Amino acid sequence: MEIQWPLLIFSVLLGVTSGSFVFLAVGELRGKFREVRFSGALIALICLAVGGCVSVLHMGHPERATHLLGNLGSGLSKELFVVAIMGIIALVYLVLAKKDYPGVSKVFGVLGGIVGLVLPFVAGSSYLIAARPAWDSIALPLMFLGAGLALGMTLMAGLVLLRGKAAEEGGFALKLALAGVVIMAVTTVAYVVWIAIAPYQAPTRSIDRLISGDLAVMFWAGVVVIGIVVPVALTVLACVQATKGAGDTGSVAPKQLAMYLLGACACTAIGAVVIRIIMYAVGTSVEQFIYH
Repeated sequence: MEIQWPLLIFSVLLGVTSGSFVFLAVGELRGKFREVRFSGALIALICLAVGGCVSVLHMGHPERATHLLGNLGSGLSKELFVVAIMGIIALVYLVLAKKDYPGVSKVFGVLGGIVGLVLPFVAGSSYLIAARPAWDSIALPLMFLGAGLALGMTLMAGLVLLRGKAAEEGGFALKLALAGVVIMAVTTVAYVVWIAIAPYQAPTRSIDRLISGDLAVMFWAGVVVIGIVVPVALTVLACVQATKGAGDTGSVAPKQLAMYLLGACACTAIGAVVIRIIMYAVGTSVEQFIYH
């Protein structure tokens, strides 16, 4: 299937919003990360806005986007609805981040985290089409969710180490980042496994294309090495160095650790794009297999 770049970019940016707000929500519950609330919410809101604008370009006539409101049962309508809710929450939280209303901030932060968990799952669920076996599994929206958690949590943890109270909050931020990349690795592998075991196997959507076929270089280099191994390794390295201290002095070099995490975020973004390209490549339909 032809790559739908607007939707691909939309889903990746949506993931940044999702993971960022889950990170901030956990921080609100633990009374941490106040120094990065505003910048984190601003990044999340910008990614949401840019992603939404780009996704509209997928339509032949963007001005007809409002027609989705006439079919609230469709996947795109559900996406629009959840994105709108996320946008409102993000905007309110952004304003509150500059005020001193801790109770209200906590409520909207937690709401943002909850909707953040739903957001990539709803976006991924719109691809669940029985006629396209390589897409028709819960593993696909979970892959979207996992990538989002890794993107947002490594990014936010990096900001904490750069701008926050690294000595007091850096360790907890690193644990969240590590959880994000581990979840990303597991959900990505789960989706690849689904491609291998999906029903109605055909050469165009075979796992052989990923292992040793025309998608092999993209898969092994883009997904496995850059998208999984490097982010996990960089995040683990940051966690280990944080516990040992830089140069055996017992102190942590927050900026160096932040660079590891931002590098992990960048590699995760590359992996997220590549696995989606592969998703489109293997997204051929059963009807095409039967009649062509």
